[in-house]
Amino acid sequence: MFQDAKLTERDAQKLLDEQKFEEAAAVYYRLTKDHQGAGQHHPAAMCLASAASCWARKAGESSFYQAARDYESAAREALLSKEFEYAGMLYKHAAVCYERDKEYLEFSECYFRSKECFRRFNQQSFFTIHTLREPRLWFDRETYRQFSEWFILSFSSMLWGYGERPHRTVIFGMTLMVLFAVLYMQGSLIDHGAAVKPSFGDALYFSVATFTTSAYGDITPSGANRFIAVGEAYSGLFIVSIFITGLCRKYLRE
Repeated sequence: MFQDAKLTERDAQKLLDEQKFEEAAAVYYRLTKDHQGAGQHHPAAMCLASAASCWARKAGESSFYQAARDYESAAREALLSKEFEYAGMLYKHAAVCYERDKEYLEFSECYFRSKECFRRFNQQSFFTIHTLREPRLWFDRETYRQFSEWFILSFSSMLWGYGERPHRTVIFGMTLMVLFAVLYMQGSLIDHGAAVKPSFGDALYFSVATFTTSAYGDITPSGANRFIAVGEAYSGLFIVSIFITGLCRKYLRE
């Protein structure tokens, strides 16, 4: 089978040299099915990526849509073999092709999956380093780079889905408001001139008003809660800006 595959790849390259892109893509599709049947996901991913490049070279005549679909299929094959970095690169190529064809929903999905693959790659690399190395080597430059990239991508994923999941920002903001409400309950608030230990309802009301910077003045913080309120107000400004940016990024591209 290995020799047959080599000969077929040679045939595909010859067809490419003759600018017979569709025929070359068909050869790569046939190779893909052979590799998939043998459970060889990495070669299958490479063949699909080659087929995608065939369609990309032909794209001057029509569109990049077929190339994008093949890159996406190749990425899924790469994921089956747990090659997260390669899958991320393939999803990124798919996103670029979709964007060229103004297929923005597909672009959004592939861009998101590309970032998720890179996040999983850094996570895998970081924990592999910790598994293989001695404790004294845990904090070298490479380990720090892997951890920082994983942390930044993880936070971005949770906060707004890399700009492609604005609903996550709403969930993140609501979670923050509840957490701040719990913090306010540990201290006191001034309600109509009297310092009281707030109930959860009053604390949540104050938290929402502070987070959205729409405080009405009926309840004000006192003691340590003043510093907590300042932190929440700044968080609210940041989260609301992120939400608006993500909403525009996803839905107003056209």
